[in-house]
Amino acid sequence: MFSNLLPCPAHLKPLGGSRALAKHEPTLLNDPGLPAEGYRLSITADEATLAYSTDAGKFYGLQTLLQLRQTDGTVPLALIEDAPAFRWRGFMIDSSRHIQTVEEIKTFIDAASRFKLNVFHWHLCDDPGWRLEVERYPRLAEVAAYRDGWGFGNDNPERYGGCFTKAQIRDIIDFCAARHITVVPEFDIPGHSSALIHAYPHLSCTGDDVAVLKDACVSDNVLCPGKETTFDFCEGVLEEIIDLFPGQYIHIGGDEVPKDSWDACPLCQKRIADEGLADSEELQGYFTKRIAAFIKSHGKTPIGWNEVLNAGLDPDDVVVCKWHDDRSRCDDFANRGGKIIMEETKHVYLDYDYHRTPLQQTYRYNLLPDSLTAAGKQNVLGIEAPIWTEWVETFRRMCYMCFPRLLAAAELGWYGKAATDYPDFKARAEAQRSALAAIGVEMAPLSDWDPE
Repeated sequence: MFSNLLPCPAHLKPLGGSRALAKHEPTLLNDPGLPAEGYRLSITADEATLAYSTDAGKFYGLQTLLQLRQTDGTVPLALIEDAPAFRWRGFMIDSSRHIQTVEEIKTFIDAASRFKLNVFHWHLCDDPGWRLEVERYPRLAEVAAYRDGWGFGNDNPERYGGCFTKAQIRDIIDFCAARHITVVPEFDIPGHSSALIHAYPHLSCTGDDVAVLKDACVSDNVLCPGKETTFDFCEGVLEEIIDLFPGQYIHIGGDEVPKDSWDACPLCQKRIADEGLADSEELQGYFTKRIAAFIKSHGKTPIGWNEVLNAGLDPDDVVVCKWHDDRSRCDDFANRGGKIIMEETKHVYLDYDYHRTPLQQTYRYNLLPDSLTAAGKQNVLGIEAPIWTEWVETFRRMCYMCFPRLLAAAELGWYGKAATDYPDFKARAEAQRSALAAIGVEMAPLSDWDPE
C-alpha cells in the first residue's frame, strides 16, 4: 500500500488497514517545532491530520498524501514524520541547444514538484543561442537567439531559435513559486559566449564577428576580460537578471573557457600585468571574483561550475557545482568552508544514454564520501541533475532521458542516500508511470532503465 511513495519518507509507521478521507480531511495544523520543509502526516481510523511549520512543508505533505491515495479512493493508515536531508534538490534544463515551449517547461516543473524537488536551474544562454530577453541589449533576443541550423551535425539547415520574454519568464517563476521551487538563472560567462559575441562583437578580444555555434563543441570565442566594456555589459545583463529573478542564487557558469585568445590579447596581458596575475588562468579567477562581488553587492549569491576553482577562489567567493572535477579539490573546498552542489557527470547527467548511466548508477550516487570531514559534509547543499540538450531535440525525448533517473536524484536529495533495496526503488519508480503520463510526461520503458 506504500509502493507509490517516492521519495522515501524519513520515518514511516504503517498502522494497518485503510479508509476513505472525508472532504474536510486532512485537518491542517501549524506546528512551529517542525523543520522548515518537514511535515507530519497522521492517518488513523478516527482522523487524518497534516502538521507543518511552513507552506513548503504543507505542500510536501500533500504530495505524499496524493501518492498514498489508492485507485479506490482510500488511503492506508500510517504515521509519517518527514523532512529532507538536503536543502538543494535540483534539476537543470538547457534551453540554449534546443529550446522548449513555456507549456513544456511547466509540465516538467509540475512533474518535478511531485517528488519534492525544489530548485530549477535554468541554462538560458550558451554558444548555440541566447534565450533571455534583456531590454538594455535588444540584439541578444534579435540576433543571438538564432542560428543557421536546427539540429547538431548541421543536418537541418533552417534558421532555429527563439527567446523567452520577461513576461514568459515571470509566468514560469510564478508557476514554480506555487510549487515551492526556486528558479536559478544561468548567465554562462566568460566562455560559451559565441552567441552573444555574434550580437556584440566588440566584447571579444579581436572584435571579429562570429557565427552562433551550430555544432556540439566548445567555441574559442570568449569574452575579453581586458576590456572594461565587457564588465559594463555583464553588469548590465546581471542587473536585469537580478531584477527579474527573485531567488537568492545567480549562476555565472565559468566552465570550459579556452584561453588562447587571452594569451594573444594585448589588453588581457595588460590586465594580467596590472593586477599582478600569473597567467590567463588567474585572469579567469580575477573575472570570476569581480563578477561574484557585483552579484553579492546586490544581495545575491553567485554559483559557478567547478572550473572557477582553477584560480584558487576562497570559500566565500562562490558556490560550486561539482560536475567533472577531481573530487579531492571540491572536497577540500567544502572542508575549508565552501558550499558545493553535487552534479557528477557519471551519475546525474541525464542526457547520457542509459547504457552509459543506467538508473542503478544514478541511484547509488554517494553524495557524502568519507573524504569529506564532518564540517565538509555540512557544506554539501545537495544534488542537481541536468539535462543538456545537444542531442535532445524534443520534449518527449527529454522526458525519456530524465524519467526515471530524475526520480532517483529526488530520492537521494530528500532521503539523503539510497533508501531501500534497489528492486524496491524500481518498483516505486514504475508506480509513477500512470500519474506522470496523465500530465504529459512519458517515462522510459522499464526495459531501458538498466541495459546490460
